[in-house]
Amino acid sequence: MGFRDTSLLCKIVLILLVLCLCIDLIGFAIPYWNTVDKLDTKFNVGLWNQCTEKNGTKECTKFSDSDIKDWSNAVRALSILSWVFFLVALVLVIIFVFIKSEKKALYVGAVCISFAGAVCALVAFAVFAAFAAQLNSNKYHASFALTIISFILGMVIGITGMLDCLGIVGGK
Repeated sequence: MGFRDTSLLCKIVLILLVLCLCIDLIGFAIPYWNTVDKLDTKFNVGLWNQCTEKNGTKECTKFSDSDIKDWSNAVRALSILSWVFFLVALVLVIIFVFIKSEKKALYVGAVCISFAGAVCALVAFAVFAAFAAQLNSNKYHASFALTIISFILGMVIGITGMLDCLGIVGGK
């Protein structure tokens, strides 16, 4: 049994996992979780660094250890964990589809792990939003939105995979 013999929903899960993995990676890597405007300076704050834009000049600096708060470390850890969960789920689905043993447990495990990745993404952006007031801004930016999208995709992947495992909708 190979890719051709795999159910349509399993193929959809595979494609969505690749998309979710890419979106989540971009979401925690770029410095655009929050934007703070002060006078004539614009600060784009990320998890790893901050970019300052003033008079058309842009400069990015990494956060020092003294700048990092506990909640920031929690958001970092949860963002990395969500990406790792989505990566593991993708590997399991690839093994299930292409290397294919008749073990449905691989697929069920991948579906459960994608739910775990979605929950980690949810908690990451919820914690960031809760503490964004400390940054004196609630102007969320692209990375924040990408993390929300990865949460939604993770939930869609999990639900689609569960429907496929239970045989409720179509498939082989």
